[in-house]
This record gives sequence, structure tokens and C-alpha cells, in this order.
Amino acid sequence: MGMLEEYIDLEYKPARDDLICEYYVEPANGVGFEEACGHIAGESSIDTWADILTLSPKLAEKLKPHVFDINRETHAVKIAYHLDLFEGNSVPQLLSSVAGNIFSMKLLKNLRLQDVSFPAKYVKAFKGPRFGIPGVRKLLNVKDRPLCGTIVKPKVGLSSEKHAQVAYEAWLGGIDLVKDDENLTNQTFNPFERRVIKTLEMRDKAERETGERKVYAANITAPTCDEMLKRAQFIKEQGGEYAMIDIIPTGFTALQTLREENDILNLVLHAHRCMHSAMTRNPRHGISMLVIAKLIRLIGLDQLHIGTAIGKMHGGKEEVLAIRDNCVLNHINSRLKVLEQDWCNINSVFPVASGGLQPIMVPKLVEIFGKDIIMQFGGGVHAHPLGTKAGAMAVRQALDAALGGIPLEEYSHTHKELKVAMEKWS
Repeated sequence: MGMLEEYIDLEYKPARDDLICEYYVEPANGVGFEEACGHIAGESSIDTWADILTLSPKLAEKLKPHVFDINRETHAVKIAYHLDLFEGNSVPQLLSSVAGNIFSMKLLKNLRLQDVSFPAKYVKAFKGPRFGIPGVRKLLNVKDRPLCGTIVKPKVGLSSEKHAQVAYEAWLGGIDLVKDDENLTNQTFNPFERRVIKTLEMRDKAERETGERKVYAANITAPTCDEMLKRAQFIKEQGGEYAMIDIIPTGFTALQTLREENDILNLVLHAHRCMHSAMTRNPRHGISMLVIAKLIRLIGLDQLHIGTAIGKMHGGKEEVLAIRDNCVLNHINSRLKVLEQDWCNINSVFPVASGGLQPIMVPKLVEIFGKDIIMQFGGGVHAHPLGTKAGAMAVRQALDAALGGIPLEEYSHTHKELKVAMEKWS
């Protein structure tokens, strides 16, 4: 179209309804920085590799993107897109545009979609989370502390009955939320329906014995949307209140389908982010976890793994807190690499810290995240020398100490489970 040079407009001021993307850009050898930016803008919108005559000049002028900010030192580039380029309420179409063919262009050495700022008109086309933080707190009747969760371990290999027993012991020890792990779905040794039945039976037993609300998130990840929804419906029929989904392996169309059906199912939807690092881990190429988190809030899942800043998983404190902010806040002011974002009518997402956590990390987690966090422990509960129940008790004891401003060493003098945990992990 001969418009590549016209896409660079450093004087352009984004319109209120523009959708803004920030990219990290490394041109290939011999390619100029502006040239690379122009091709990114064009390929993600109205341009192609050859001059064409099929788009009217008037419409081209209206729809053309604007590269309005270039920072060669940080390789950061901001592009404003006209909202008419995007289908409302369609994350797949959005990604096909701003994270599609551009990643295949030979004139780029590296490209990363760092951030997206959605205009209010785009945000309002989505439903967002049905429950969010307020709804989850109301369901569990926990108003003013972090929630405690666990993943049944080992990930796979337990029978349905053994899985349910492990969950029961965790609930007795004080855990609020028990969930499947990412690769447990419907294996022969632990069929989905039998696992749901047995585990919910033990949930009811734990609630009677502890007087606390308890929830179980079964993994409904499936080979088709029909099967995914069938599993979600089964949870509902058995009296379950939660479902878990592997968000990257299943894909955004499946997530949007699930959210549409959730107006009827009325389940809390827990998002496991397994496989995300295939796209997010390389700081010079791919898509950031921040962008994925924003998409999950738009679509409307209620809980999302965001990283821990400590523990075994990749992700620094600054990055994790930026993700946390975009889960819990209604308005994000522009700071560091984070674009400004107004979430309008969209409910919050309950952030989940998960991955290599154990009880003595609890005070640090509270310091980092505050009270609106779900702290999720796997081996940190089940590898406790005195067993799963004691591991869960150690978590709650550590939380009580942290919220009371009492050093763990002091609190452990009168709490055996915490003392043993400290001896194991300190």
C-alpha cells in the first residue's frame, strides 16, 4: 500500500477509543528500526506485502495504525490501533491481529507483545469475572485474610479415593481451597466423575467437622468444548462450586465459551496458567504474562495464577506485582512498563500465588501481596514430616502469626506443626 512510512507519527496523540499495544522490537540485521516498526503496524492491521488497490484512501486513512512512541534504548514501541479493526468480545480475533503474522516476519529478529491497553468501549463488550474477589470471599465467608489453598500431590497417580482423602486432611488442617493439578483430568486410575463425587463427599465431611466453608476445584480441561462443558455441568450437579481450567492448552475460544455458559453454571472459575512460559518467559520474544492476565480478566475467569516472586517459578517481583495490580485494581495508572488501564464494569480477579511455596514463606507473601491473595501450597503442605493435615495447620499458623505481627520463631514455640515446618524448610 506504500503507507509504511505514514504509520510512524511521533506527534500522534492516541484517541480515547484507540487500542494501544506496546512491543519490544529487535529488527533483523540490515533492517532499520522505523522500517521494522512500520511493518509491525501495517501487518497487524491494514497493510500487506505488495501495493494493493482494494481499500479506499478514505477508509485507509481512518483505519491506519499510528506508531506514536519509539524508544530505541529500551527497544519499546507503542502503536495505537483504531477500534474498528477489532471484533468486540473476541480475544482470538484480537490476538490474530496484534500477536499474529507479525511474529513470523523475517525482518524481525525478536518481538514481544509487552502490554495492551483496552479502551472503555472494548472493555465493556466483555462480561468479566462472575465472582471475582468479592464473590469468592462471600462464598467462603472469609472477609479479611488471604485464602489458603493446596494442590493434591502427587500430581497424578492417586486413586479417586486417595485423592479425596488427601483433600480431606488438608481441609481439616485449615486449607480453604483444594484443587487438582494441571495434568490431572480423566485418567483411568482417577476418573473425573468418580474423583469429583468422592472429593465433594469429603468436602462436606470437612465442613461439618471444622465449621468452615471448603471448596474443591476439579480440572475440567478436555479435548473439546463440549466435553469441557459436560464436566463443568457434572460438578454443578454434584453440588460443586468451583471448576479449574488450563487456560493456554485449552485456548481462548474455549475460555470464552466456558464464560458464556457460566451465566447458567454459576461456578467460580480457576485459571491455571501452565504452558504460559512457552510464550512469556523470554524477555525479548513472545507475549508477556501481563497481557495474558489482562485477557483472562476480560474473558471473565475468577482466579488466576500470577507467580510468587519467591518460590520455584520464574517471574520477578516487579512483574508479578504489575500482574497483581491488573487483577485487583479498577484503574491502573501508567508506571514503569505498564500501560494505563480503566477496567470499567469488569470485576476483579483473585490472584493466586503458587509454585514452590511452603509455610515459612507466608510472612513474605503477606508482605508482598497483602490480603487479597490466594496462597497455594503443594509440597509445602503434603511434604510436611507429620503429614498433610499438619502441613495445612502449619500454613494457617504461619498466616495467623504474620497477620498478628508475631515472628514465626516465637509463634512456633507453642505450635508444633509450624515448628516442624521451620525445622524442615528453614
